Amino acid sequence: MQWVYIGSLDMLEYEAMKSPMGSEGAALLGPKPALGVSRRDLQKRLGRRLVNQHGAQWRGLGDTQRQAQEFISGPSLGTRAKFFTFNRVQSRVLTGLLTGHNTLRRHLYLLGLLDSTLCSKCGVREETLAHVLCECEALASLRHAYLGSFFLEPEDIKNLGLEAI
Repeated sequence: MQWVYIGSLDMLEYEAMKSPMGSEGAALLGPKPALGVSRRDLQKRLGRRLVNQHGAQWRGLGDTQRQAQEFISGPSLGTRAKFFTFNRVQSRVLTGLLTGHNTLRRHLYLLGLLDSTLCSKCGVREETLAHVLCECEALASLRHAYLGSFFLEPEDIKNLGLEAI
């Protein structure tokens, strides 16, 4: 089925579309729609289709966005709207954390700027986003104060939302 939008017609357009035979009534110029739909309905359907396509792309990324997929359940309009409420500094920090391009020791080590990936707070494990947000014992009291628990799983961060990060 093909969706075609036909905008509202004024009387002049209606008269222009009448057939020259008069009694036959109006005939649409161009291809006739398979089904006439309102602009609002068309926008809703298109929006849903785009969200579904975006979700399919998100699930098909594989390991390319490992950190983002670990802490965000998937694309949603609510997440997008929440992200746009952040100021410039918050947006930069969140983007850096979710993409892995940040000042955590693992990333700096991969860039060749540090000799070790060990956490600067506890010194026990590799300093990654998952370690800082979920596991680091040295940050447990801060994590409890801001996120409500001493230790978390990445799934817990997904449920808390972007503003928690």
